[in-house]
Amino acid sequence: MKLRTLQLEKFKKVEDVVLNLEPLNILVGNNNAGKSSVLQGVHFSVIAAIASREAGQNTYTQDALMYCPARKFASLRNGRPYSNQSDFGFLRLVAEIPDEEGLANYEVKIYRGRNDGNVGCIRNGNTKLGSLIASGERLFSVYVPGLAGVPQVEHFHAESVVRRGVASGDANLYLRNVLLLIQQKNKLDQLSKLMLQVFPKFHLAVSFDPVREIYVEVQVSTTGQAGRHCPLELAGTGVLQALQIFSYVTLFEPSLLLLDEPDSHLHPENQSLLASALQAIVSTTATTVIVSTHSRHLVEALYDDANLVWLKGGKVHQQGIGISRLPVLLELGALDSFDLLQNGGIEWVFLTEDSGQTMLKALVQAAGFPIARTLFYTYKTSSNLEAAKILASFISEIAPATRVVIHRDRDFMTDQEAQEVSDRIADCGATPFITDGCDVEAYFAAAAHLATRLNVAEGEIATWLDGLAQAEHMHLQHAFTRKRDEIRTLLYRNRPNEFPDTLHLLGNAIPLPIDKRLGKEMLKRVRGAMHQRFGHAPDLVVGSPHLVSARLQQIFAEAASNVA
Repeated sequence: MKLRTLQLEKFKKVEDVVLNLEPLNILVGNNNAGKSSVLQGVHFSVIAAIASREAGQNTYTQDALMYCPARKFASLRNGRPYSNQSDFGFLRLVAEIPDEEGLANYEVKIYRGRNDGNVGCIRNGNTKLGSLIASGERLFSVYVPGLAGVPQVEHFHAESVVRRGVASGDANLYLRNVLLLIQQKNKLDQLSKLMLQVFPKFHLAVSFDPVREIYVEVQVSTTGQAGRHCPLELAGTGVLQALQIFSYVTLFEPSLLLLDEPDSHLHPENQSLLASALQAIVSTTATTVIVSTHSRHLVEALYDDANLVWLKGGKVHQQGIGISRLPVLLELGALDSFDLLQNGGIEWVFLTEDSGQTMLKALVQAAGFPIARTLFYTYKTSSNLEAAKILASFISEIAPATRVVIHRDRDFMTDQEAQEVSDRIADCGATPFITDGCDVEAYFAAAAHLATRLNVAEGEIATWLDGLAQAEHMHLQHAFTRKRDEIRTLLYRNRPNEFPDTLHLLGNAIPLPIDKRLGKEMLKRVRGAMHQRFGHAPDLVVGSPHLVSARLQQIFAEAASNVA
């Protein structure tokens, strides 16, 4: 059987979502877009269908549901609660079934029964597809919420208890029992083949003596070395995540595997392993995978192979293989403001390497930019400058009237080096903003600005700053050399012999000249010492007549002259 289409209506955040299913499907979008609601709604509807079939009637008590993500199921409906024979919710599935002509359709319709607390479920459509969806023996869907860790110990449970536990969304609490069932059903080789695709030296040992033991024991190894096994609970998060997913697929052979942010708290390297695990599932089994994520690493790894579904407000905004520039949009948090850009509501976009944007916004506002029509995105580190350039090109495509400025701290670059970085930025159609001093913080640690905020003569402030710089000379000297090492990696990787001598650039002056002092370090010292020195500690990230960036003023003036 091959699932082709999934439609879910009126469940939690979901209004009406239609997924054009591929073997691997990735749900993306901002918080409250409806990603988790899609996964929960599909699984809830399947569990409701199972309960209806086992009850032999359309209505039954909520206690019959193996999974329900609310204390009162009626509140799960989007908008008004489920009502008796009205205000329904729907799940529709379309699939190709072997030996049957055309596409098979099946619908699960949820409502509230006549008696308070009773679930109503009407099932219609292809009987073969319906028997698969409503089967209590072979779970049609397995739902795994979040990063599922495992308990330190696990009692032995009967298979019926394990199946109900997995169906309830608590699959991680039964992993050892799942592995024991896999061993008892002679499927360990099948599981090992999947794990070996991700961990080439993986080995698993499961043991349980029903006469003498009450706990299921599992040992794993990824080293290939004899005697180097460890208890399951001590395995790495990447190993645990892959093993859980592969185990559920091996034992239950679900038609749908629903993974809710499985990348949560995983290191990027483990996220790559997770991507490999998902690719292994869809290439070797008949299981369709739907996964929700905020991870650019996962999206990038699966970008060319998965149906990317961008959700907004409980609806599908866009879907397809390779749509837009989602990896970059996800990384920079740009999804939320996409419509503003498309609709022409934004004049300026600043892409900044700083995770905190307050200081840059103050500078930009002081230079005259219209803050209400300006967006700020963070590309986090200078090593991600290429990601910022990609997004800049994308913004130019969808919003050609919007001007994009890419901010990069000078970080003690020479004029020639700063020009080289500026040229790289300009090549993608963006405007470069290289700070006048070493970084954004340097503007707020400047004597003229501090004098205004502290109401002290500028000369006195300058002398005080020299004293701070002299007292912290070693720290400032180290900061200079560290930044120069970063510049070497950024610009001189293929021509190391051309890198200027760092000690020559630094010089021997004590204290270091203003342009050799890292603004972040100086501002930290200023904030820590100004109350003791001057008796008060005003907010320094506030505009003043001296909070001026000549480069930003130039950018704004050139744009204004071009419009004129």
